[in-house]
Amino acid sequence: MTSELIVHFVDDDPAARESLLQLARSVGLIAYTYGSGEEFLDQVQPTQPGCVVLDIRLPGISGLEVHRRINQASLPLIVIYLSAHADVPTTVQAMKLGAFELFQKPCNTTRLIEAIRQALDKNQRTFEKHIKRKEADQLLQDLSAEETKVLELMFLGRTNQEIADRLQLSLRTVQFRRSSIFRKTNVTSKARLFDMLFDAGWSPTPQVPQIQEAGRHDG
Repeated sequence: MTSELIVHFVDDDPAARESLLQLARSVGLIAYTYGSGEEFLDQVQPTQPGCVVLDIRLPGISGLEVHRRINQASLPLIVIYLSAHADVPTTVQAMKLGAFELFQKPCNTTRLIEAIRQALDKNQRTFEKHIKRKEADQLLQDLSAEETKVLELMFLGRTNQEIADRLQLSLRTVQFRRSSIFRKTNVTSKARLFDMLFDAGWSPTPQVPQIQEAGRHDG
């Protein structure tokens, strides 16, 4: 699943906005411009991944405050700063907020576009992983707590008998729960199930290593 790659330019200078808009469109990017941080935050789609190129000094709230609100709202945006007022303290604040890059005006447009493309590419990968995790979560949500415990141990490479021993179940019960896992997730093989989980970044809960540790001391 993919999404459009969008770059947002927030700058109070109309000439700068127009120049950045034309630059982005000249290399095939979808771009929008805003004259203030408030305008941007009011109009940006909260679920649309992209990159925002922020000036630091803006009418109303500053670029740094816009960045803080992006973080607070968990908007799927990567921030690049483009400003004539990036002194050392401001740069430090921007980096602490998670700025991808910071450029001084006037900047090399080739480097700016390269940074924007890198940011969009990174965000696209993050977005796709998020979608895969969401799809995996939807598939796994129908599993019972008991089936999830079996799945976690399967994921760690345990055999049916080892799972039965760890969970103090009969082998027949473990086999039944495995079959139920495949049926509920609509996956036909363990390899495909694990590929889906790996792609989604899924991992067992912290309780599983504790079960393993207890197992080492059994007997």
